Amino acid sequence: MKDGVDNYQKKISCGKLLRVVLVAAYCILSLTGCGVLKKSVPKNWYDSTVKFYQEGFSDNWKNVGSDFIVPDCYTNGKYKYGYLLKDLNNDGADELLIGIISDSGETKFTDVYIYHSDMGPLRIFSADDEYSIYLCDSSVIRLDKWYGSETQIDYMVYNPEGDTFINVDGGSMPRHYELTPF
Repeated sequence: MKDGVDNYQKKISCGKLLRVVLVAAYCILSLTGCGVLKKSVPKNWYDSTVKFYQEGFSDNWKNVGSDFIVPDCYTNGKYKYGYLLKDLNNDGADELLIGIISDSGETKFTDVYIYHSDMGPLRIFSADDEYSIYLCDSSVIRLDKWYGSETQIDYMVYNPEGDTFINVDGGSMPRHYELTPF
């Protein structure tokens, strides 16, 4: 009888240990952003980034820190800039796109921000003279890259599971968007 009681107590101890290990693993994965718990995107997470750009364009980027690379096109006065809030992955949270205000048939974006589950606001794309960003139908991002006389065109969609963009085949033509001016 004593052996049966000892085995029963061992089973209970193992069961408790297993529960403790599972709870600990759940907590660790939740804290590290590995997808056990979906972290919510704060409402208006982009406000501080929009304010940063408003201040940058108003003082010609004189007070920006060294951690932000200012493209030449921001300081040459050739273009007016604005922003677009658009839910690129249908999760109910907007992403932030910074672009050139233009009447042309397509809007060229210079920066794309997402809310990263671990890092907060994150500039995921930034364009320059050899790199252009466009937004097509179905929230497909088109990236045009120039290598000398060659152009490479990539189409991507936002994958919120990994806070990344993944390549997709083909895509539609870039669209024109009305931007809110800075």
